[in-house]
Amino acid sequence: MKVTCPNCGLKQTKKDAFCSRCGAKLEPDSDGVPTKTLESVAPTGRLKGSAQLPANQLPGSLLNLHILRTGEILFIGGIGEYILGRVSRGQSILPDVDLEPYQAYKSGVSRLHARIKVEPKAMWITDLGSANGTRVNDQKLTPHEAFPLSNKDVVRLGRLNIQALVGED
Repeated sequence: MKVTCPNCGLKQTKKDAFCSRCGAKLEPDSDGVPTKTLESVAPTGRLKGSAQLPANQLPGSLLNLHILRTGEILFIGGIGEYILGRVSRGQSILPDVDLEPYQAYKSGVSRLHARIKVEPKAMWITDLGSANGTRVNDQKLTPHEAFPLSNKDVVRLGRLNIQALVGED
């Protein structure tokens, strides 16, 4: 019997407990908190050039995330892949970057919302089939397709706005 992954849409056998592509749990998790679906989301756009940007950066960190609502900076790291999302009770696969402390559920962020891939000379973001979508500078991303990410781009996960700050290694 075939089952479709609720996160990425990959069809696979029912005996698999987790998706072989994205790692999402194939059985519904009755203990978890579902993603809140939003009725409409208004675009916010890219920050203007005059906006104050934090200068502090962790040495060796290529990617930092500026939570626009709070002004906090999350020091992410260097080359690699990072899953953005929120942690909820009973969740078996956790995101690398937990956005729950920034009202992620209330903002419509999925548990496994998006992936950022940091390469030596490029950076990419991919929506992982989230319930409320991902936007970069107001451009809606097609789920499961990589989109280039640049310094000062504003990423919107549901209604949570984050600015990508690309540093130097």
